[in-house]
Amino acid sequence: MKKVSKLFLIPLMCLTFGSLTACGKGDNKVKLTFGEVTHQKYHEISYARLTQMIEYKESFLLVCDPKGCSCFSYFMKASEDYIKDNHLILYYMKVSDFEGKNDYGIKLVNGSTSFSIFNKGKIQQSISSNSSTEVMEKKEKFVEYIDQYVSKPNMYYVVEADLEKMYKNANKALIYFGRNGCGDCSYINSHFLYEYMEKREEILYVLDGDDSIRKYDDEGHLINKQEWVNFKIKFGIAADNNPKYGYNTTINNITIDQGVVPTFLLVSGNETETTYHSGAVAFNDYVQKVGNEYKITSTYYSNARLNDLTYLNGLGSLEGTTVNKDDVYFLDEEETVGIWNNSASASVHFPRVEKFLDTYLPVATYRF
Repeated sequence: MKKVSKLFLIPLMCLTFGSLTACGKGDNKVKLTFGEVTHQKYHEISYARLTQMIEYKESFLLVCDPKGCSCFSYFMKASEDYIKDNHLILYYMKVSDFEGKNDYGIKLVNGSTSFSIFNKGKIQQSISSNSSTEVMEKKEKFVEYIDQYVSKPNMYYVVEADLEKMYKNANKALIYFGRNGCGDCSYINSHFLYEYMEKREEILYVLDGDDSIRKYDDEGHLINKQEWVNFKIKFGIAADNNPKYGYNTTINNITIDQGVVPTFLLVSGNETETTYHSGAVAFNDYVQKVGNEYKITSTYYSNARLNDLTYLNGLGSLEGTTVNKDDVYFLDEEETVGIWNNSASASVHFPRVEKFLDTYLPVATYRF
């Protein structure tokens, strides 16, 4: 069993994933936040991850296993083909994970498997194998049930093997690189991206670095930093391999990070080369004290890159912008260097990402 945490696209009517309808049937249809290109049987999450998903108002499917009960295996037989064919994600938790904790309205019954549909962080439907036996154990009844309450997402997780295919295809692909443990990613997801994508018909592909690349020890420390850096260089998140649209943060001309998330890239390619057509980055602006003021000195939206970011349409550079000292998270005791915080910088970053998505989602024709 692979333990996976997930936080991290082209008209839905054209998508070839399975049979799940794109349009909701009445107000009870839940549009799931994420699907996945490469199927996994289910994704085991922690109680803390569930709480995060609820806090960020994600819409998702959750099965809770009582352990030692055959009802779970019956449910998996009834549901797995449909979940796989429609590229949905089934999250998994043990019933024991909820002991002494808020169950969020999930129908937890001793000795019974439960299946729940969350809509923007709240329970929409929750059933158990002792009260809804046919839905939980018969494939045709499960299909009937889920078709009644669920509609297809338009953000799909990809893994590195999927990226390899996308980067070698002549059709343009739009990819969002993020991490579920990244505060910047969580902020843009919950304050902008989820709501924005819910209103769109196109598809956005999502690479979650915490899910598929980065590895941590038991204390939560990253143990393969160089592998993550190499990944960012390889796929053009860093400027090393993509100077026009990749981004390396710097302070006094010293590189701090080779590539950052959240990053959005529009790419195409063939067997020998990749073409980067455009990009966008949220947050990650470094601020330095200049005289008595605090100015942005490292930003994706720099003077040098401005002419390449044609989608900005007058929004302009952020380099040299004066910011309020109270809006800076300082990295030194002298308070001379810091990072412009999310709540203050969102008002200029979200419009830039929105312009990027408005411009390039309609032309990103690659699909699995």
